[in-house]
Formats: sequence, structure tokens, C-alpha cells
Amino acid sequence: MRGLLLDEMYPPVLAQKLRAQGHDVVAALDVEVGLASRSDDDVLAWAARNDRCVVTENVRDFARLAPIVPHAGIVFVSAQRFPRTGRGLALLGDTLDQLLAAGHLSPEGGVTWLSTPS
Repeated sequence: MRGLLLDEMYPPVLAQKLRAQGHDVVAALDVEVGLASRSDDDVLAWAARNDRCVVTENVRDFARLAPIVPHAGIVFVSAQRFPRTGRGLALLGDTLDQLLAAGHLSPEGGVTWLSTPS
């Protein structure tokens, strides 16, 4: 099962919470990952090499790269639906937990939008 890479707009504590729930999730800002302030191309390439879907709200740049850079999948997140507030990040964490538990990641080379749980 592929893991997730949370793009740099998400705090490492979100990845830690998901790891504590048994998921393979790292954050671009995790020191051991070393992707802080790297280009979107570098983030996507690192994720592909490490078999991880990128979770990002940077739709403009990653949608441009998706057709030309091989990748392990991209999950787009709406900043309006999942704001980067305490409550919004908690909802994002719960939704990613459900997505991972169900095994519904973007297919390799695919792009999907994260939706709130029903």
C-alpha cells in the first residue's frame, strides 16, 4: 500500500497523528524528509521515488505538473473545505484516516479531490 506525503502547507503534527493511527504518512516539513522549501517538481519526484501520493492544496502548480512528471498519485485538497485551522486540520486528518483505511488513494499517475466524509 502506498503512503502519503503531506505538502509543506501541512504541519508535521498531522503526519504524526496519522502515523499514530497506523498509516504510512510523512510531511514535507519533517526534518528527516528534507523537502522544506524545495520545488514542486522535487516534491513530486521524491514522492514518486518513495511510492507516496502527494496531498496538497497547491492545485495550480501540481495540476500543471501531473501530466508531464511521473508520479504515484496526487490528492488535491480544497482550502475552503479543509481550512488550515485547528478544526479544519482535524477534519483533514479524519478524512485522510478514512481514505487510507479504505485504500482509496489516487491511482498511480492519477489525480483526485479529497471530499469530506458523508
